[in-house]
Amino acid sequence: MAMELCPSCRGQVVVDGSARASEIVECPECGSVLELVSTNPFALALAPDVAEDWGE
Repeated sequence: MAMELCPSCRGQVVVDGSARASEIVECPECGSVLELVSTNPFALALAPDVAEDWGE
């Protein structure tokens, strides 16, 4: 387990030690959807919005 800071609200987010890059987690304080961008060291960023591709 690792504690990281939410890039949005600076609240503490618990990240499982076995998490892999690109996993999605949610901040328990502000509800922001976050992406684990690095595992060594752990780093979080706001997850990109998923856009509809309309079958393209």
